[in-house]
Amino acid sequence: MPLGLPTYRERLEAMTAEALDEYYRHAAGLKATLEMAPIYDRYADLATPAQVQALNAAGAHRELRRFACEAFVGNGVKQLTDLAANTESALEIEWDGGRIPYRAVRPTLMNEPDTARRRDLHARRCAATEEHLNPLLAEIAERERALTVEAGAPTVLALYESFGYDPAGLHRHTQAFLEATEELYRRRMDGLLRERLGFGLDGAAPPDLSRLFRAPEFDAGFTPERALPALRATLAGLGVDLDAQLNVELDVEARPNKRPRAFCAPIRVPGRVVLVILPQGGQDDYRALFHEAGHTQHFAHTAAGLPAEERLLGDNAVTEGFAFLLEHLVSDPAWLAARLDSGPVDRYVEFTAVAKLYLIRRYAAKLAYELELHAGAPLASLPARYAELLTAALGVPYPTTDYLEDVDGGFYATCYLRAWAFEAQLREHLRERFGRDWFRRTAAGSLVRELWSLGQSQTADALLADVTGQALEFGVLAEQAHAALGRSAR
Repeated sequence: MPLGLPTYRERLEAMTAEALDEYYRHAAGLKATLEMAPIYDRYADLATPAQVQALNAAGAHRELRRFACEAFVGNGVKQLTDLAANTESALEIEWDGGRIPYRAVRPTLMNEPDTARRRDLHARRCAATEEHLNPLLAEIAERERALTVEAGAPTVLALYESFGYDPAGLHRHTQAFLEATEELYRRRMDGLLRERLGFGLDGAAPPDLSRLFRAPEFDAGFTPERALPALRATLAGLGVDLDAQLNVELDVEARPNKRPRAFCAPIRVPGRVVLVILPQGGQDDYRALFHEAGHTQHFAHTAAGLPAEERLLGDNAVTEGFAFLLEHLVSDPAWLAARLDSGPVDRYVEFTAVAKLYLIRRYAAKLAYELELHAGAPLASLPARYAELLTAALGVPYPTTDYLEDVDGGFYATCYLRAWAFEAQLREHLRERFGRDWFRRTAAGSLVRELWSLGQSQTADALLADVTGQALEFGVLAEQAHAALGRSAR
């Protein structure tokens, strides 16, 4: 018999807590294997077709209905998902006379100054992806497509459109962004590469960009011992005592199998939120720390009385927007002067503007690709299409091997893209209302904490309209890129 809404919410929250705790321990390198299948088994009643139909019939919040559909699909691929994660965790790459964990490749590439060695390691990583991971990822993708049909939608794209997503509409804006920033991007990236690595964009490869954005020349201003004090001081300026937050945990230790991609695990919102990063060196660590701190503070301040769907689910462009809001401080001249006092920052600020332009263009290309992937294009055609779209947007030859590994589930690319626009407009509002050093103003801190307390109860569009009176405008990102980088490169 289908569960009623109160019971469904309770079990959803319990399942989410167990799943996020399992993911956290595995991804943080604390647990060798990922075991999601038993969790899905314990909560199988949340994801039955009858339960999905009952939620639809009851007119349940669309986030509850989305969760039920995603859980139904996730339950159908649970063994394969565990196998893929555990294969990746155990995978090692032969290199330099020894072996390194697959998950350690990215930080190794970032810190490898020799071009030939970087490219050799990257090629070995791609070969391992193709041999060991892609067969599993392809099987998962095909199975997810079949389960989506069972859930009542002809394609993954159609399923998410039924929950209010508009990836096709967003794609029109991101294509305009790509066109508006094409010349600017290529000129600035070419200049950075020639200055820092000794060759231009036409001679670069993806691992070279990893090294470029590691930017070791800025390390002196971003020493490891100053990172957490800078975060504590920044949060204090917003009225938050990080050390007094009993519901917040920081996991910043380096472990061999810790995922290189930083993340926040909101295991119990707001009761237990864990910030996880793998230190890799320099300014990139600061950016990752502050980004995940944005997520962490958002979830830690979420009002406990909100229903589960407004604390745990909702429009993730909101939490990503708050993450970008704190991350952007690391490239804000006013913040750099106040919190790091690292001397002249013009070149660093320009560098971060190029890095942001690269990221937005990368996600615009990913969205174009994922529209085809999730509309049901044959998997056999997608490796070449992935490489074609990423290469065209970024100017370096992307490998075909990453066509499934480089996909965030649930059209999450749309959340990142909308979050960049949300953050840009919210940040400008904070500056106009409280000054360029808004992050040190008590009134600004009160407003930000109030917004955090709303959890995920509103969409990014609605929240921005409430605070600023503006509609979410993706075009502002191109305007900001040209304002920051439009003059001739030195």
